[in-house]
Amino acid sequence: MKNGLNRMLAILLCLCMTLPLALTGCSQGTENAADSTEGDAGAASSAGDTQVTTPVEEEEEYVDHRFDDYNYDGRAFRIQSSADSTDATNANEFIEGSGMLNGEIVNDAVFERNAKVEELLNIKLEFTEANYTYSNAESSIRTLIMAGDDLYDLIINDDRSLISLSDENIFYNLARHDENFDYNQPYWYTDTMEDLVLVPGHSYVMAGDFFLDCLASAHCLFYNKQLCDDAYGDPEYLDNIVLEGGWTYEKMTQTLNENYVDLNGDGVRQEGDQFGMYAHDYWGCLIAFVGSAGIDFIDRSGDEPVISFNNDRSVAYAEALNKLYRCNGNFVGIKESADMNMGLRNLFGNKLSLICLYQRLNDLSKMREFEFDVGPIPYPKLYESDKYYTSIHDTTEMGAIPVTSPDIDFDTVCIEVLNRETSKSVIPVYYDQALKVKYSADTKVSQMIDLIHDNFGSSFVLCYNNALGDSMIQMFTDLVSADSTDFASAYKRKEKILKKTCEKMVNSILANDEG
Repeated sequence: MKNGLNRMLAILLCLCMTLPLALTGCSQGTENAADSTEGDAGAASSAGDTQVTTPVEEEEEYVDHRFDDYNYDGRAFRIQSSADSTDATNANEFIEGSGMLNGEIVNDAVFERNAKVEELLNIKLEFTEANYTYSNAESSIRTLIMAGDDLYDLIINDDRSLISLSDENIFYNLARHDENFDYNQPYWYTDTMEDLVLVPGHSYVMAGDFFLDCLASAHCLFYNKQLCDDAYGDPEYLDNIVLEGGWTYEKMTQTLNENYVDLNGDGVRQEGDQFGMYAHDYWGCLIAFVGSAGIDFIDRSGDEPVISFNNDRSVAYAEALNKLYRCNGNFVGIKESADMNMGLRNLFGNKLSLICLYQRLNDLSKMREFEFDVGPIPYPKLYESDKYYTSIHDTTEMGAIPVTSPDIDFDTVCIEVLNRETSKSVIPVYYDQALKVKYSADTKVSQMIDLIHDNFGSSFVLCYNNALGDSMIQMFTDLVSADSTDFASAYKRKEKILKKTCEKMVNSILANDEG
């Protein structure tokens, strides 16, 4: 993704000048530069030389004048936004907010962004909350658009549902209607959008700063820095491994095993002992690992894309995932809570695990009251030579434009400006709140969040799994559940139906291609 560390540091530096509660850790790069300058000055002074300080040029802020003269005379831009409370996150708090200033930092930033965009374009943002569930979002959106009524200019909902509908000719193909989108700007998550293209030249789903749930629900791991200090004499031990590029499946498996402690001394591995990691089951807790695997599930090199991932990497990954998940340092099948996320957080909060999995980045804000510092880190990579991948969940809420909307040019202008203004105002404030758990000066936390934010990709399997027959993820999770590493056999069992389903979806997209 094009969102680099320099960009986020520049935004956060601006924030530090305007918000009294801004983080000291957000200006990490400047602090390091200052320390270096002081050290150089001291050395020069002791040598009798005169130190000349060269001012550091600040990165020039991007100013977009493309839409300065646009005036839509109060026209409504109509957004259907997801407010489903059953999901781990929902987009509406970042899209509509409460509709008023209430002193809550992110809500107020959302309110002010909306007001500014309304003023800039002379539009009126109209919001409709959709309470679709995980199971009925797809059918509800289909029914809504197939009725043919011009109700919304933008629909925001679960990516799995939007993707499953992308071959039904009910969303605009953005590859043909992107004149108003500046994909060179970092507020567009272009890697994710490209990853979600099944057929080249056909793009239906949007990801970017305005669709902030992409960041809020990004998969990541959290670790207890106090337990880390107890085990390794360094609370930032795992941060350093990640930054050095060594956070692999092999290293994570070793780390989990090193942190098992039989607390009651009865010689039985059981819930209540200290583990490197707890897991709720062999499905939900595993899908984020598969989403972060960096596997190319689809081959787009031919005339038409085909599913193809029966290769050495998938075999090696299946072995590494099974070894990690079934190691002595991981306990599967907790009874602490029927709510997966909450149960794992409770065990983590009670200092019974070094690492807490199946959490989203937004869950960092739910760990403020813990008696220890918490560090977010990315999911591991298979080989040291790999990059880290941040995957989004299958209920991450993204955007699509229904074909019932009569003015695609108007829609894309509004979305571009909303995306741009979100990057300037809401994203820095969201970062500020996410980092202010209770250790705001922890620069490693800031670095980890930047790393997670800047490495979106490898989300194809999570977003398309439902649309392609619920088998791609299961090839790996079923193997772990059965304590097997025979990936070739698992692939062979599902290959025919998987490829047939993909072929059908590809043909539908091509057949429905608007003129």
